[in-house]
Amino acid sequence: VNGALTTTKTGMCVAPSASGEDGGPNNGDDAGGDAAPVSPAPNYGPPLYNQDGYDDDCKYHVSFTSTPIRQNADVTFTVTVTSLDPAGPATGAKVYADVFLTPTHPAPLSDTKTTEAGPGVYRIGPIVFNAAGRWTVRFHMNEMCSDVPADSPHGHAAFYVDVP
Repeated sequence: VNGALTTTKTGMCVAPSASGEDGGPNNGDDAGGDAAPVSPAPNYGPPLYNQDGYDDDCKYHVSFTSTPIRQNADVTFTVTVTSLDPAGPATGAKVYADVFLTPTHPAPLSDTKTTEAGPGVYRIGPIVFNAAGRWTVRFHMNEMCSDVPADSPHGHAAFYVDVP
C-alpha cells in the first residue's frame, strides 16, 4: 500500500531453509532429502540438575516427572512446558526427548512416542536406559522451527538423570 510497512511477528515459526543458513538443517543433497545434516550442531546450554528449570533461551519453564527409573525398564516421562512470553501452557510444542549416556551411547530404540496429555503436558515413552550412570535427557520444543529469530518457539532443556 504505497510503500507503507506492515508490522509482523517473525517468530511464530519460521521454517528452516534447506541450506541451513538460518540455523535449520542442511540435508547434504540438492533434493532436500533425508541425508544426515552437515550443518554444525546446535549450541546447547548445560544440563540441569533436579526436575525443573528454564530452557537454553529462557523461553520456557520445563519440569518433568517419570515412572521409576531403572536399568533396562520402560520409563515414561511426563513433561510440563510453560511459555514465558506469552505466559501459559506451551500447547502443540511437539516435544520429544533426546536421551544419551555419552555422545556415542544413545538410549536404544524403543518405539518412543509423545502424546500431548493436556495443555502443555506431554507424555514421552517408553525410554530404556540400558546402562547405569548419569544420563542426559534433552527435551526439544518446536524443533521444526528455525532457532535463528529471537522470538522463535524453538527451544530445548536438558536434565541429568541418574540410573542406578
